[in-house]
Amino acid sequence: MEYELLLINISRNLSGYSASFRDSIGQYQIASYLRKHDFKAYVFSGNIRECKKIIAKELEKGRVKIVGFYAAADNIRIVGHAIRWIKENYPYCQTIVGGPQAIGLNFQFFQETKNDFAIIGEGEIPMLHLLSSLIDHDCTLESVPALVRRDDEKEMLIVNQCDDAVISDIDSIGFPMMEDSLSGNLRQGKIVGIITGRGCPFHCAFCYEGANAKNVRLRSIENVMEEIDYILRNNSQMQYLEIYDDTFTLDAKRVLHFCNEMKKRELQWFCEGHITFVLTQREIFKYMIDSGLICIQFGIESGSNDVLNFYNKHTNSDMILEAISLCKEYGIHSVTGNFIIGGAFETRETLERSKKLARELIHEAKGIVELNTVYFAPYPNTNMVRNPERFGIEIHEDLRERNLNSMGSPVVSTMQLGTDEIYSLKQEFDEFLQGEYQKAGEASTKEDIIQSLFCDGKRIFLNSTWERIYLSKRYIVTFLEHLSVHEQDFNPNCYIIRSFEDVILVHDILLSEAGEFRGLEKDILMYATGVYSAKEMADKFSVSIEEIEKTYYALNERCLTYMSEF
Repeated sequence: MEYELLLINISRNLSGYSASFRDSIGQYQIASYLRKHDFKAYVFSGNIRECKKIIAKELEKGRVKIVGFYAAADNIRIVGHAIRWIKENYPYCQTIVGGPQAIGLNFQFFQETKNDFAIIGEGEIPMLHLLSSLIDHDCTLESVPALVRRDDEKEMLIVNQCDDAVISDIDSIGFPMMEDSLSGNLRQGKIVGIITGRGCPFHCAFCYEGANAKNVRLRSIENVMEEIDYILRNNSQMQYLEIYDDTFTLDAKRVLHFCNEMKKRELQWFCEGHITFVLTQREIFKYMIDSGLICIQFGIESGSNDVLNFYNKHTNSDMILEAISLCKEYGIHSVTGNFIIGGAFETRETLERSKKLARELIHEAKGIVELNTVYFAPYPNTNMVRNPERFGIEIHEDLRERNLNSMGSPVVSTMQLGTDEIYSLKQEFDEFLQGEYQKAGEASTKEDIIQSLFCDGKRIFLNSTWERIYLSKRYIVTFLEHLSVHEQDFNPNCYIIRSFEDVILVHDILLSEAGEFRGLEKDILMYATGVYSAKEMADKFSVSIEEIEKTYYALNERCLTYMSEF
């Protein structure tokens, strides 16, 4: 045996995950921790075919005899089938399940798959003790914290105490290293993910982290920067750093320290944030943007204050609108958020309030706010799953069996809405969002479009909804090809050029793909073809050059005109 543990992150369909998410950082942290204690673990992430091939190769060559799986709501079935396949073909192999779904496993899962162990919560300490027991025989299985195993005689699961399973000093864990990757391609994309802290104090009723994570522990910024520098040395294509922490903005002083270090590295980065942080720490938030923060994600969830209270969000619709308005004002380039459809005490009225908030957000933060809808997902051991009746929902296990993705189809009903209604209302909500995006796109200004598509003069690709709308308009595409200063700033001796071609004059109204125009706007656009300079236009239309300039800038702000030297 060449190493002790093979860690697998297996997925049926990888298209729904970002490249950075596929890196399975948590498993690499386990591998790093084990290496410090003289055990070796390799990590592999991939689809079913890739993972099956790797598992077979490693087991048949006798390189390893223990395989651990990361299990979440969307891959637990695949994990179960993979374990069953391993046990049928390699019965000597011992299998372990970890990840957020481990806490939801029952005896039936262990019995049907013949799985040996599960680990609840953080895996470093339990895995070290488990390997010490299985490989070195230094301790008993009974002493392994947070370990779950089956008792076939009593047909029940044995769950060890979890008190000693959590690491206080998470700097001591170590960070993901290339040498622990079985494929050798760890963190090789343009977006790289990182975890700088663990735990969550907010206890949102629907959230796995809030229900199951232990006390908040934060890595030192020095340790975080050591990891970032390591990534930069091994990935020359890296452009963005994505911080996965739910609680990154908890400690304001730590955030400032992080920003100071990021300014030195000139990296753009993403993070999750809390609405109250933006509202109460505005200067720090501005500094985050100045240090390279380009995208932030908020937990919006609903436009109904009653629903938000049931979720224990500590926000309301006015706070959400104000925070995202500040994001627009401060110049951040992307804001993302979800609306949960069919959650706590959902009704047609609560969904109308969500629509109202969504409309306000889209029009207030044109170009940068990306809103999505998801169905309520019953994650294991959350408050809403333990006590669904307290939240006015009923979880339908038969629908969960037919559910492919945890947020991809409705599996609950509420006191007023059945699952069929929830499905229809989500489709209606999505159509509503698209309509509002279209309206806001047509009302967008040059400033909105530039903020959406460019950062420091360089093209960015963060806002897929807005990008699709903006780039579907030919005049905007043309306009974006003429963003140099001498093409944007008014010059009376240069020529005003319109960014669209096909026009017609009907009853003194100019009609075009860009809209209808009257008065001086119509006159300027009609002759914005390079025949007359701006000064010559003033003479032709018997108006002052100041009026030409004012009208030019009004049209320019709508991406309709630019200047040409010849």
